[in-house]
Amino acid sequence: MAAVLAVAVLSGCAATATEATGAAADWPAGMKEAEVYSAVLRQFLGSPSDNTFPGMTFATVYVLDRDEGGTPIAANTREQVTKTLTDVTSVQFIADRESVLETPNGCARVKNGGMLVTLGPVDGDDNEVTVHVNGFLACLGASMLTYVVHRNDPGPGWTVTGTTGPRSVA
Repeated sequence: MAAVLAVAVLSGCAATATEATGAAADWPAGMKEAEVYSAVLRQFLGSPSDNTFPGMTFATVYVLDRDEGGTPIAANTREQVTKTLTDVTSVQFIADRESVLETPNGCARVKNGGMLVTLGPVDGDDNEVTVHVNGFLACLGASMLTYVVHRNDPGPGWTVTGTTGPRSVA
C-alpha cells in the first residue's frame, strides 16, 4: 500500500525577505516555499492530532524531493527546510520513496522507525496558501490532510492556521 504523508509546520525561520510587506517576487527564489514547508512540517510533526501518531517521535523524517505532482523542490528550499527543522528532527530529502521502505511480512514500513512525507505544491497567493501533506509509517499507519498557512504580517515567516478539506487516516 503506497501512502504519502503531508505535513504542516510552524516556521522558525530567522528574519528573511518576508519581513517586508512586498510581494513574493521580492523574496529570494525558493524562500517562500522553504518558509511554508517548514511551518507545515513543524505543525504536522509536532501535533499528534494531525499526524495521528501520539507519543511518537521520529529520528528521521524522509521527504520526497519533489511535490506530489512531480515538480522538483528546489535545492535551496530543501536546504533551508532541513536547517530550520534541526530542533524538531533530522529531515532528509530523498529521490526515491522505495529507498526508505522495507516490506517484512508483506507490510511496507519506513526503515529505522522513520516517517516518509510527501508534500503538495504551495498553492495560493502572497498571504495565504494551502499545502497537502501525506505522512506514511507503515501499511496501516498513514495520514493525509491539507493545511491552510498564512503569512505573518508584520514579521517573518508563515503560520499554520488550520486545515481544509478531507482528512484520511490509515
